[in-house]
Amino acid sequence: MGIEILAQEFGPERDQAMAGPLGLFVTVFLVVVTIFLIRGMNKHVRRLNERVAREAAAAEATAAATATEDDAKPA
Repeated sequence: MGIEILAQEFGPERDQAMAGPLGLFVTVFLVVVTIFLIRGMNKHVRRLNERVAREAAAAEATAAATATEDDAKPA
């Protein structure tokens, strides 16, 4: 009896099965969400690169000022 249940075919025939509007909605939704996630990550990385460049410039300026002060002190 258990083998007969497993051998039964469920659902429509393969040529009659279609994804339908729900499948289309889910696919379009996932594509739109992926696009927004990629755009948001690109903005985040761009801002991060700018911040790292500013911090590097500030560190160089601090190092240059420290070197100038050391040169100005009498020995």
